[in-house]
Amino acid sequence: MTRRQRRILTFLAISLLICVGASSGWSYLWQRPCTQITITGTDYTDPATMYGLIDSTFSTQLVVDRLQRHPWVQGARAICYPTGMMRVEVLERRPLLLTLKETGSPAYYLDEFGHMMPAHPQAIFDVPLLRGTTNPYRALSPVKNQAVRDLLALLPRLPAEIDSLISEFEVTENELTMIMRVAGADQIMLVHLGDTAWEERLHKLYAFWDQQIRPREDLMVEVIDLRFRGQIVTRENPI
Repeated sequence: MTRRQRRILTFLAISLLICVGASSGWSYLWQRPCTQITITGTDYTDPATMYGLIDSTFSTQLVVDRLQRHPWVQGARAICYPTGMMRVEVLERRPLLLTLKETGSPAYYLDEFGHMMPAHPQAIFDVPLLRGTTNPYRALSPVKNQAVRDLLALLPRLPAEIDSLISEFEVTENELTMIMRVAGADQIMLVHLGDTAWEERLHKLYAFWDQQIRPREDLMVEVIDLRFRGQIVTRENPI
């Protein structure tokens, strides 16, 4: 073996040892257990309840699994860094409706997927009220009423001008009734939306209110019925 060949073999051996050592070092660092946890993304959920569900000895997968059992958590992501710090990012559920009990007291919130979240003492959300549901509260279990599920799917698609008119819904079997409160006009209107085509009827409602009711200060409309094809039936009280 020539001197040049010995030098090349020596260089390769040293390089291999360096690579093995570096790999072992990084492997040790990434397998090092986390000793601290930081949770972000909790805008209105009490962080103490989050920390109470997990422990620094848990794997990242177990941390995510435990946090996603919290009724207000839609998703979570956890990374354990070589420094021993575990960073957890939480995505909270966004409430769209607040259901009421028969007594009128708050029961639970619903997100767009129909998941139930307990009424929140730390935050008040400006969402429509919902009456007529019979589903008891069950964490991590979506509401079964199909009319309510359809309504939840519809609400995120509504433009702001329609959303601003909605105060309360009531579900009777599969039919939907809406209470419309006009801000600044001291008007409350009962709106019958029926059992189908709610999105189309809500757009028709806004156009009717904007063109026929809002310009007239001498008119008080108590009931608007949109259940009839091609017709808008109203009950009015002149002021």
